[in-house]
Amino acid sequence: MHANRLALVAVIGFLIAALPVHAQDKTGWGVSAGIGSSRIKDKDGADRFSGAGFGLAAEVEYRFSPNIALGLGGFSLGRAEDSFGGVDTEIEVRGFELFGRVILPVSDTFEVFGRVGAATYFVDIDPGGVSIDDIFGEDAVELGVGVDFGRKEKLAFRLEGRHFNGGSDETGALMLLGFNYLF
Repeated sequence: MHANRLALVAVIGFLIAALPVHAQDKTGWGVSAGIGSSRIKDKDGADRFSGAGFGLAAEVEYRFSPNIALGLGGFSLGRAEDSFGGVDTEIEVRGFELFGRVILPVSDTFEVFGRVGAATYFVDIDPGGVSIDDIFGEDAVELGVGVDFGRKEKLAFRLEGRHFNGGSDETGALMLLGFNYLF
């Protein structure tokens, strides 16, 4: 919970830092989407869950300057399978996020970025005998890095990695390939 407050303060800090800068190239609304591999991990005492899945994400953001963006998104870490507590278990994680991005334009067609955000998860566990609280908390801090490349005017390809930390023993990760479109 404390980490989510820090992430929210960081996102608000991005917004405040970007307020004086407005009408520059590559500003305004944008949308992004991506698909790729995911991983869900949890440790509860001696029991460990580590499963891979197929994830996806979609988001909308406002780019205040060529270097600062703030956005909202939805994501899924997909459905992962492993044995947890001696029981074959499937876990599906999906959620929403509020994030800030710091962008470093390297050239007209290539940008590197870092992101920080606060995410809220919804968890589906099969079999249902495992407690949701034992697998994932409701809130997590999101950290990520990525590149936008091959930009042709408004459209670019995107490759990024995201890490979600739902607590000391609960994590998730996404590696996405997708696109970014600036309106």
